[in-house]
Amino acid sequence: MIRLNWFGCAVIMLGLALSCATPVDAGGKKSDSKVKAAVQASKIEADGKQRIAITLTVEKGWYIYANPVGSEDYEGNKTRVSFTAKGKLAATVKFPKGTTKTEVIGKETVKYDIYKDRVVIQAEVRRPPSDAGPLQIKVDVNACKIGKKGNTVECLLPGTISLSVP
Repeated sequence: MIRLNWFGCAVIMLGLALSCATPVDAGGKKSDSKVKAAVQASKIEADGKQRIAITLTVEKGWYIYANPVGSEDYEGNKTRVSFTAKGKLAATVKFPKGTTKTEVIGKETVKYDIYKDRVVIQAEVRRPPSDAGPLQIKVDVNACKIGKKGNTVECLLPGTISLSVP
């Protein structure tokens, strides 16, 4: 028979608690492995304005956190978009409203917003008139799997999707 002292029990309980609260390293897969992305862009106007539409398609049975996520606890997990180009640019990103997900974790009920299936993120970028080079886009996502009862059963490590507009 194995006997554990109070310290051994505390270490085991801490390990169990942390394993429930951290992303799973599912064979090295990151969240971007569950999300496909496509981008459409208008021509750059004379004043440097360009409209961008980023379409994210989330694998069936998975979700990504919306922006805004609707919960301070999940703020670090929200979907983010950033742009870089040769010159200085300004960008305004419009994220669609997500679907509210309610989940019981332990004794606590949490609510947060998610994107499932397909979502289109709109952006307007203002580039210097002399900048006709490619626009680089990075989309940061955090993907989680939905179980049969609607609960979250697995979350992958954060991932980044890179796109380019010529």
